[in-house]
Amino acid sequence: MITTTPLSSTVSTLSASDETEPREPGDGRSPRGPSVRAVDAPASRPPVEVLIEEARHRARRRRQVVGAVAVVGVAVAAIAVTALAGAGSTGDRGTSLSGPLSETSLGVFEQMRGRIVWAADGELRAVDPADPTDIRRMALPDDVDSKAMVSDWSADGTRLALTSEHAGKRYLLDARGTVTPAGTNEGCCMFVSNAWLAPDGATAFEFAAPGRLQLRDVDGLAPPRVIAVDPALGAAEGPAAPGHAWSPDGSRIAVVIAEDVEAEPAPTSIHVVDLVTGQDREVLGPELGFIRHLTWSPDGGELLVVAGPWPVTSGAAMNNPHLHPVEMGLYLIDTQPGPLGPAPAPEPIASGHFIAATWSPDGARIAAIDHAIPGVHSLVMMQRDGSSARRIVQDLGTHEWTGLAWHPVMNGPRERQEQVSR
Repeated sequence: MITTTPLSSTVSTLSASDETEPREPGDGRSPRGPSVRAVDAPASRPPVEVLIEEARHRARRRRQVVGAVAVVGVAVAAIAVTALAGAGSTGDRGTSLSGPLSETSLGVFEQMRGRIVWAADGELRAVDPADPTDIRRMALPDDVDSKAMVSDWSADGTRLALTSEHAGKRYLLDARGTVTPAGTNEGCCMFVSNAWLAPDGATAFEFAAPGRLQLRDVDGLAPPRVIAVDPALGAAEGPAAPGHAWSPDGSRIAVVIAEDVEAEPAPTSIHVVDLVTGQDREVLGPELGFIRHLTWSPDGGELLVVAGPWPVTSGAAMNNPHLHPVEMGLYLIDTQPGPLGPAPAPEPIASGHFIAATWSPDGARIAAIDHAIPGVHSLVMMQRDGSSARRIVQDLGTHEWTGLAWHPVMNGPRERQEQVSR
């Protein structure tokens, strides 16, 4: 039985100091330009219900194949589920969950339904956006590095991708509590996780080499698929793709490209690659400086990009993002530029010291990790245009490696009523 205990602290809005902190010219609180899609713009992909049902069918087929070839039972990892009994508590973590899943069950992730999820201190934490005093905890299995970060969810919410830059590993945690090693993480020093898991919950993205992307079956049931990109992406050497994200329908990949790894700082742009044709289209030129994180809108029409001036990374003024706040804004980038190429970078919808951001499943709201206070990561929630921003979790409990992802399956009637009331 899962129980929850409300946090003792109350929810607070952004303080006056938050509202008056230094911002870059062109603060995102000004109106958006005409190139930005409205929240109710027509979807460019099948309804999310269709994607979720397809993902469930694929998950069933994977289980059937694995069951046919297995000669011994698979031991289910023990996942402890407890209530949050106060900030920073790491006591008793409850009982393990296992057993068969129904067509509608999210298994060990049931308590995460419709919540904003991040990892801290060896456990998953999930806040209810309708009641931020309600935060639930779930211990990660022992074979997952305690500093692992949340990367992204499968479309049906039954598989969670985790990344440990600290250990250089990727993990896939499923609704039964089983951990599957998902390869190595070759990046360094970003201190934030990219969305490497496809919406189908079975495919991992890897940047193989300039001009080539690789899609790998996490369960090892199919050989890797190499995609030739035209025109080729990135430089011939160095970390040519420091960031990436899957489109909601799994047909495209957005890739952050370092155009010249020898330059200091290296100019970066964003390209979208069609995974069927291999066609590469630039959607943002090297205008925003340091692109730290990006994620697709649920309708596939925009990228939510966390970007800002390049931090100082050497000398007496060393300013590592995980140790010291770095000014970062949130930008909405059109994923389908016209025939003349990408439009100039828009104004930010919000300015602050952001690290990573995620969309609500309906695309109406945005949640972002903010680092306004040295050594403290907090959670800010706002409307999709950056308005009505408020700090809903004062301290996420993680101060170095971090990431977050909104669970894609909406909550019960209370959450739906909250949506309608807005």
